[in-house]
Formats: sequence, structure tokens, C-alpha cells
Amino acid sequence: MISKRRTNLRGIAQKLGLSASTVSRALRDLPGIHPETRQQVHEMAQRLSYRGAELSAEKRFSNILTLSQGIGFETDHEYLAGMSSAAVPLNLSLISHHYRPEECTNVLKPEYQPRALSSGNIDGIVLIHRWPAEIARTLRARYPVASIIHDYPGTDVDVIALDDRGGMDLLVGHLARTGCKRIGFFGLCSEMTWSRARFAGYADAMIQHDHELPMKDVVPITLEEALAEREFEGGTALARAGELTRSGVDAWVCPSEMIARSLLEHLSASGFKIPRDVSVTGFHTSQSPGTSKVSITSTEAPSAELGAAALRRLVHRIDGPDSSRRIILLPCNLRTGTTTRKPR
Repeated sequence: MISKRRTNLRGIAQKLGLSASTVSRALRDLPGIHPETRQQVHEMAQRLSYRGAELSAEKRFSNILTLSQGIGFETDHEYLAGMSSAAVPLNLSLISHHYRPEECTNVLKPEYQPRALSSGNIDGIVLIHRWPAEIARTLRARYPVASIIHDYPGTDVDVIALDDRGGMDLLVGHLARTGCKRIGFFGLCSEMTWSRARFAGYADAMIQHDHELPMKDVVPITLEEALAEREFEGGTALARAGELTRSGVDAWVCPSEMIARSLLEHLSASGFKIPRDVSVTGFHTSQSPGTSKVSITSTEAPSAELGAAALRRLVHRIDGPDSSRRIILLPCNLRTGTTTRKPR
């Protein structure tokens, strides 16, 4: 019986040329569906013998799918905890699924999809971490989609991210107050939207705090290094950062905590004393205990709030499918650690 109901749901969508999400919402009489579309869906459901008892059972919940990808789940739980808390008053059912990076394209293949996705029995998707743009675009063509942190320019995906400009202003201002004169940026990756946004914030903050902005002190990294979920070693980027530190760079701003940890290990192994010889800052520190060997000066923002905000925005888009795309930025706080000197 369950298999028949799912087949009918997809059949209704195919007959009317609608997404399964739109059909599901129309059948449950949820807001955001045009009255004429709702009537067409109900009429087609009757023609295909979509059972009323099963529709009544569906009305209890809106099903939201969270999709994450990476080598592990360690960075997901704070986002998911926030979404779980927000789901209760919104009467939502959360379904979470995780893919390894080399398998992420499987999300578009019905035989590898979560059952709720392959059956069309979901109403929206939250993307965690960076997904290939073509996957985000394909999913958005079928469902409302919200993304945490990573942006997908050219798509209609809503984004819940951090105030990168404000966060970089906090970090550069802190370094300036400690007496740092030559502040470089380590970790610019052209393929990561958050890296580009944080570099733009760094450039703005350097100008605002009357510091020179020499591009020779900006060190790019590869996509693989930007995506790393563990400290990375070797490579030309770390070697270049060591050379620039020896030539006078006395502080490095990094666009993520993992990038900062990788740089710290390399500089320490190269004989530099942190922060006596050079200061290092990260961005968006984890709030989970024991995730870092040292206390890195960084920005912090409750990841649970990012998750909750993404879920609320997705519900708003589900209720109003014609609403315009939104990028919502949450503020950061400065968290001083042992990787920078004390302000003068």
C-alpha cells in the first residue's frame, strides 16, 4: 500500500507537470499553493485513486530533508541540533542523509537516494557544506532549497551564512591593536564562495584600519585544501606562507579554522613561535569541546542558530514559493585565543 501511494504521488506530479513537492503540499492543504493548482491536484488524485486515509496521515507533518557531504559527521551535529529544535514548533519531520564527497552525485540517482527523496515525499531540502553547483541547481528545480554557509550564484537557492565582512573587521581590528603591521591573507580559494566573501571582508577591513593591502601577501589554496576536514600538509601554499613570514608578515588571517590549524602546524614545524613571531587567526570556530589542539583567535557564531535559521527560511519559501531569493547573514563575535598577542 505504501508503495502504491508513493507511485501515485509521483504519477500526479508527472501528469500535471508539477514537482512532487508542490503536489504533496497541495494534497495536504498547506499554504503557498495557487487555488487553481490545488484543485487540479485534488482532481487528479481522485482520478488516480490516491487514498484519502493516506492523505490524512500525511497532513501531520511537512518532511524536510537535510543533505550533507564530507568525510565524516563531526561538523554536522551543531547545525542539525539547531534544526531539530526549530522543527518541533513548526511541526516538521526532519530526514537527514550524508554522502561522501566521491559519492555526492548519487543524490541525483533514484537507486541511491533517501527513500523520501526518491518517492517525492519531501517538501524542501537544506544543504550542508559545499555541493557541486549542478547538483544544487537540479535539486532546486524540483524543491525549495536552503543552504548553510555556501552560496550558489545563478541559482534560486536561499543562503544562511555569517556576516563575513563584520567578522573580518573584528579580526583585522584586533590584530591592528596588538601592533601587527603586515597582515596577510592565507586561504583564498576562488571556487569557495565563503572564501571569496571573507577575502573581500579582509580587504575592506585592511583599508578601514589604514593598512596597506599588498596582493603579494595573499596566498591562494586549492579546492582540495579548502574542503579539507583535517589539517593538510605540504603543498606550495604552506611553503609560500613560510617564505612570506620570514620576509616580514607578522600576522595571517585565514578564512576557516581548519585552514588556520593547517597553517599553524606548518609555521610551528618551521621554527616560528606563535604568537611571538607571527599571529594567526581563523574564522567560525567550532563550539564543540576538544575540536582544536590550541585555542585559535577566531570569530564564533552559534552553528545551531544557523541551522535553525535555515529551516525557518526554508519553511517561509515553501509557504511562499514565489518569494524572492534571500541571503541572510548572522553576526559574529570575536573569540581571542592564544594564537595572537594581547592588544597594546
